[in-house]
Amino acid sequence: MGAPRGLAPPNLPVAAETYERRYQDQFANVLRLYFAAVSNRLTSPTAHASYYDTTTQTNPVADTVNLFTFNSVVTEFQVSRGVPTSKIYLADTGVYNFQFSAQLDKAGGSASAVYIWPRINGVNLPDSATKIVIDGPNNEIVAAWNFVLVVEANDYFELAWQATDTNVIIPYVAASGNIPAIPSIILTVDWVSNYAANR
Repeated sequence: MGAPRGLAPPNLPVAAETYERRYQDQFANVLRLYFAAVSNRLTSPTAHASYYDTTTQTNPVADTVNLFTFNSVVTEFQVSRGVPTSKIYLADTGVYNFQFSAQLDKAGGSASAVYIWPRINGVNLPDSATKIVIDGPNNEIVAAWNFVLVVEANDYFELAWQATDTNVIIPYVAASGNIPAIPSIILTVDWVSNYAANR
């Protein structure tokens, strides 16, 4: 476990052998500054973001890596999209929870496998993929789970997917009647811990 970042223990002055008002004032001032910093940290917002996409994402080439993209922002603080919008940048080192949900379907054909996994800075994370099988057209499946990852400042996160059939789609569905629109994918990012990265 790394050392906590941004909030060091107070450097208290060494006590005098006899009572001195100057020492007591210095001691109190150090503690006052420290607890003011603690209060500020507790009440400050933490890094977070929420994104979604309003397009149907396709699989133009079978068995080739695709990256989920996000064209809409709900909120973001110390987290931002890059170019392309598959890249989600983290401003600070720490532990983050990445949660997503994606609606999977097929435009035709028979059963197909879809694989989903995370990447950091363009590199696949080991032991991180999941396989889902779509039975065929109009057999929508929602892929939804999370990853708790240690990242360093300015790292970027991406969510990759690959399918065995070009008929696999991640559809956006327009609003209908009382039902809101269905984004093709939703991603939320939440700060968990401000401990330094320890890989």
